[in-house]
Amino acid sequence: MRKAFLIAPLLAAASIAFAAPSDTDRVKVLVKQKMNIEATSAKRLPMGLYEVVADRNLLYVDKDVKFLFAGHIYDIANQKDLTQARLDDLSKIDIKGLPLDQAIKTVHGKGERNLYIFADPYCSFCQRLEHTLKDLDNVTIYTFVTPLMNSAAMVDRIHCATNPEKAWNDWMLEQKEPPELPKNCKTDTGNKNMILFNRFGLEGLPTMYFDDGYRLEGAVSLEEIEKRFKEVK
Repeated sequence: MRKAFLIAPLLAAASIAFAAPSDTDRVKVLVKQKMNIEATSAKRLPMGLYEVVADRNLLYVDKDVKFLFAGHIYDIANQKDLTQARLDDLSKIDIKGLPLDQAIKTVHGKGERNLYIFADPYCSFCQRLEHTLKDLDNVTIYTFVTPLMNSAAMVDRIHCATNPEKAWNDWMLEQKEPPELPKNCKTDTGNKNMILFNRFGLEGLPTMYFDDGYRLEGAVSLEEIEKRFKEVK
């Protein structure tokens, strides 16, 4: 009988311990309470801070969420920007889910490599990138023409052209106007691409993706693109 009385308190204590929230759950609750931010995940880092992910953004806080730490964390011994590496990971997408029918397809050479680009016809950096891409060999480029800069009419004109690929390249490389919008052409491709832009949490153009889902932003050089292709797994 005495053993039974001893077991009962132990079971009660175990159930309480099991129900207690973890440190990471507690941090997520405190972030919501104190900062009004809905955290999707939280984890404790080796240096004692907590990494909080919220809508593909990173926050660093202490265990009681009394302090917010801004900036990047660097691994000095390995010369690595840990924050940037984590942001790169969070920005990845599932390439297989991309609706390629919404993109303009351009093939250079054998087209064995793939590049997926979000660009706006009025974006000067996008035009600069197009001049770089024309020298990129053995690649298939899928361009999601996105009306970010009050360019909805131009985007529709490009998509409604008899040859959208030619219309895009003529405009971006030579500033040659695409045909006027035909009265019988109705397209919502630009709007669909804008929805993708927002879903992926993009903030500017141009933005490109590789087959491993890695994101590269801006009018980067040909060397940077080639270097990234070598890292694609």
